Amino acid sequence: MKEETVTVHEAVMDVVWVIIGNAVSAFAYSWIMVKLNIISGGVTASGMIMGKLTPLSVTFWTNAITVACLLAALIFLGVRTFMNSIVSSLAYMGWFTLAQALAPAHTLPVWLGLPIAGLGVGVGYYLCIAHHSSTAGLDVFALVINKHQPKFSVGLGLRLINLIVLGIGALSFGLKSFLLGLIFILIYTETLTLLQKRFGTAEG
Repeated sequence: MKEETVTVHEAVMDVVWVIIGNAVSAFAYSWIMVKLNIISGGVTASGMIMGKLTPLSVTFWTNAITVACLLAALIFLGVRTFMNSIVSSLAYMGWFTLAQALAPAHTLPVWLGLPIAGLGVGVGYYLCIAHHSSTAGLDVFALVINKHQPKFSVGLGLRLINLIVLGIGALSFGLKSFLLGLIFILIYTETLTLLQKRFGTAEG
């Protein structure tokens, strides 16, 4: 498949917005979802599940799974998306590690933190996807499905994939965490879908 030509300006703007998008997502996950011990689907929740089942840390597993998803992006997505996903993966690992190190002593109450996290992650994902990048997370697979079946939105794909992870995590984290994670997934995937419908994909 022939790759699109990308100008220097487009490439720079991709990088800038991908870094910003990952900052928003990483801090929302780290400062709210991890501190509230809520599984949410996706890479961070997978890291939380593995961190609970093994002696290795959440940060280690989050970074390791991110690398695995990046390899999937290389195999299934185009060069522009893959290269931006490298930036995305490094940005997320860096921001998440920093956020974990700087985590505040107290967190927001669930009723306030959950919608804020959902909106933040939805915006963060949108900034990455709109600028020709995955988050180097499980959204890689949603992007692949959408690429071949455009009517199957990225938001819907993410919702289904994350629900699978959420179901697995419920065995370790319990019903309450499952229900809160479900609410979070619905908020952030709906935020992503609405932003894509409203603004589409950036042109540069």
